[in-house]
Amino acid sequence: MTAWQAYGGRGATGVWLVGARGAVAATAIAGAAALSAGLVRPTGCVTARREFASLDLPRFDDLVFGGHDIARTGLPERAERLAGDGVMPPGLPRLVREELLAAEKEIRPGVTGEGGPFDQREAVRGLTDDLVSFRRRWSLEHVVVLDVSSAAPAAARYPAHLSLPALRRALAAGENVLPDSSLYACAALRADCSYVDLTASAGLRLPALRELAAERGLPYAGSAARTGETLLRSVLAPMFAQRALSVRSWSGTRPDDGDGAVGGPPDRADQAGRADQADRADQADQVLFEGFLGTQMTLRLAWQGCEPALVAPLVLDLARLMALAERAGVQGPVPQLAFFFSDPLPGGPSAGEGPAPAEQYATLVEWAAGLRVPV
Repeated sequence: MTAWQAYGGRGATGVWLVGARGAVAATAIAGAAALSAGLVRPTGCVTARREFASLDLPRFDDLVFGGHDIARTGLPERAERLAGDGVMPPGLPRLVREELLAAEKEIRPGVTGEGGPFDQREAVRGLTDDLVSFRRRWSLEHVVVLDVSSAAPAAARYPAHLSLPALRRALAAGENVLPDSSLYACAALRADCSYVDLTASAGLRLPALRELAAERGLPYAGSAARTGETLLRSVLAPMFAQRALSVRSWSGTRPDDGDGAVGGPPDRADQAGRADQADRADQADQVLFEGFLGTQMTLRLAWQGCEPALVAPLVLDLARLMALAERAGVQGPVPQLAFFFSDPLPGGPSAGEGPAPAEQYATLVEWAAGLRVPV
């Protein structure tokens, strides 16, 4: 029995997804419902490991989903397409259809600046109202906003990005200074929601929005979920360094996530949604390295990754961990969640430059174990 059926959301945790009709979101929502019903094992869910068993994390059936999107393809249809492409078991969308429909009813229209100028202050107000209504409608204890939309190109820089007062003045003057991803991040903070960025976009990277997070006393984390080639490199690079092997070149292909949820206008978003097979990608890496006495060697790896299946369990992990962190009074950036990201906020070392995943995992476990929720 899910939170939807058991108590109408009382005491539940809201999970609000930017890009809520995309492949990652549909996989996460269907997966949470399947886990709640005992239909699947929590493969890929870090927080289902024994190290986290004693923590007071929200259960999978405590999660109530909603979100923003500009795509028109509904969650049940998206899930059926994903099942057809082998991303989830073929019969699963039918078994969790009720939960998919419930989440679909909680999806609100997103915003995008690609159609031309619009009043960003009003847009943020509308997005904020959606989040506040969601919280009230389901009597939610906490709401975690997670951006799982398509990656966005680097945003233009404006002086208004440098401080919160400057940003407020710019928005009040009708200036369009925020990239789309930052509109959602701003709305999340204004609605007193913790925020997690799983995509490569501006989001909460703007100093003005980090000031807003500090003003509201909210935790945040990101960005860019570590999957695919970045995951591979983060594991292999420390191996070469620790064995004092000299890497001469490292070439490889990067998978295209193909999730197309929020990053473009509606027609393009639906076009991307019709190509869910793009979520599977063949990847090959070749590392040329030098050993003792200058011996030349080569490492070749080939694997097929499925981006929604890799990212979706991280969505559930981060929603649960961030909800617990907020309950424990954590504020500001949460660097202990760097284990999940290839480019952790705020401006931390990227994958391959910072601690190895094993060290980051140990840090994560120690931090989570130390969280204490006031009685």
